[in-house]
Amino acid sequence: MPEIPANRAIFKIAGLLALAGMLTGCAALPNDAPIESVNYRACLVTDGDALRPGLADSSVFSLNQAVVTFGIKKKIIEGNPSKFEKVIQDFVKSKCNFIAVVGSRFTEFVQPVVEANPATHFLFITDGSDRDLLAANLENLAVYRVDVYEAGLLAGHLAASASATHQLVVGCRGAVNAEYLDGIRAGAKAFDAEAKTSTSVNSSSSLLENPDVLLVYGCRDEIPSDPENLKQFKLVGYGRDLFFDPALEIAKPNVLATIIPQSGPRFFEAIAADLESEFIGGTLGSTVASYGNGGLVISDQHLVALPTGELEKLKSLAEEYEMTFK
Repeated sequence: MPEIPANRAIFKIAGLLALAGMLTGCAALPNDAPIESVNYRACLVTDGDALRPGLADSSVFSLNQAVVTFGIKKKIIEGNPSKFEKVIQDFVKSKCNFIAVVGSRFTEFVQPVVEANPATHFLFITDGSDRDLLAANLENLAVYRVDVYEAGLLAGHLAASASATHQLVVGCRGAVNAEYLDGIRAGAKAFDAEAKTSTSVNSSSSLLENPDVLLVYGCRDEIPSDPENLKQFKLVGYGRDLFFDPALEIAKPNVLATIIPQSGPRFFEAIAADLESEFIGGTLGSTVASYGNGGLVISDQHLVALPTGELEKLKSLAEEYEMTFK
């Protein structure tokens, strides 16, 4: 492990402050006095060919945050499954102490490279299945799985509660994660049971008469680009907070809320632990991101008010869902 400078207690405080900032979805990178450099390199590979609902962007931000907070070095490569093994080989040659892999399409390729590099610590961030990797219980691998069904459950209930027409449209024209879409439908159904309504959910607005809530997944370009077409919609996002997306400035007045997985803060936290020789892998060090454990958060209220009492309803809905796993 690298030698940690004597002021590492200050590092811990700075890290906690940085982590708190990331939870808001709008943190800025610190630009105070330079941090003493550390002989340590953290590396990140993301899936450049997949939809980008926020896991990759959040991880890149967090790695940059760790660089200026802890004084470490970094390497970031945007790859795809066909290039994955080559990317990892490049990281090993670059003497990466810690490697984060982001994207469910990498799942089947993770275990072989982890087993081949027992001296390197890995973090796999995914919204897909982690069953085989957990069963392998590899000491140098921690898995952070986002419960994308629960994210959809929260988004669906929230969208249905804000809809006057009871018609919801989901972006990405069918390319959205199937579990997320199932969660949206279940969330809308839960709202209907409470409110005695009937909400329609579809991935094409042409199949709905008058949709008024658009659930944005990874396809920002499906958000109407002119105010006249946009004004009919409230927006519910997943991943990066829509309100702070610089590409969506025109949509700010329409953003209701975003369900934000805390993959970036988990990456930052893992780097901090590894620097202190406190990395924990295997099943013990692996986590499922849920609303109950803070792994899924709902963005702060912006310009569009949340329906009265909706946050408490979402909390109860998440608790009921999470009880099924206890």
